[in-house]
Amino acid sequence: MIRAQERDALLLDELIEHLEYAYEDVSAFSEGEALALSRKDRNSAAKEIEQAQECAAHLSDSLLESVNDVPWKELRGLRNVIVHEYGEVDWDVLYDTVIIDFPPVIDALKAYRENIERHDASQHRSEGGAR
Repeated sequence: MIRAQERDALLLDELIEHLEYAYEDVSAFSEGEALALSRKDRNSAAKEIEQAQECAAHLSDSLLESVNDVPWKELRGLRNVIVHEYGEVDWDVLYDTVIIDFPPVIDALKAYRENIERHDASQHRSEGGAR
């Protein structure tokens, strides 16, 4: 059975990947209106945001509390807007949110993920030295 910490690490990797893909899809456009006109890119970005939230929904409570640089509630809300109000999405707002808000969230998640890796590496070294 996979430990909660290992599960969180895997979910963080997936979450970061989905947020980066959403950013790539959206940043190919200069404004939300242009994104809205591109069905393929619009749908791709929306799906990546949905998948990101699915990853976030399965993270442990301790991790969510530890990473306070991430607006978890807002991330969930963005997904809900896409899923429940798809025909009414304000693509300019989504565009601005992804372009402005995602980079610092991605950076915070990557920094936290690197801390997990450093912690795991130091634990392995100390366990190896104790034998």
